[in-house]
Amino acid sequence: MIHVLLASTLPLAAFFAHWWWRGRRVSPRALVVLALTCLASGLWAVVPDLPRLWGDPLYYHQLHYRSYCDVWWFHCSIDRRSAIDDSMLFPVLFVLAAAAVLAVAWRELARRERAAVGPGDAVGPAPPERG
Repeated sequence: MIHVLLASTLPLAAFFAHWWWRGRRVSPRALVVLALTCLASGLWAVVPDLPRLWGDPLYYHQLHYRSYCDVWWFHCSIDRRSAIDDSMLFPVLFVLAAAAVLAVAWRELARRERAAVGPGDAVGPAPPERG
């Protein structure tokens, strides 16, 4: 969890800076780009753990002691410090970051729906006519 959160820090910071700069507005494209960049960066961050997927624990351990292992967003330095990896702070931060993005997306969706309906348009079925 910590690896994905740290890998998503730069895309999240860029997203919220862009959101703030545009007057707290965001396009659907920016939300998709955020998701894709967080996904790509998060996948990059967990590359050293991938040998465990295909059942190669020897290569997994060897990879963690290579000199270049920290190129994957400091993955191996984090893994060497179990206090960081075991902290409950990072799952909480992950949930807060996801909730913040969801709140921005929800707000933008509500704004777009209000703009599409228009201020004078009726919502729901028309009242019955009296005759």
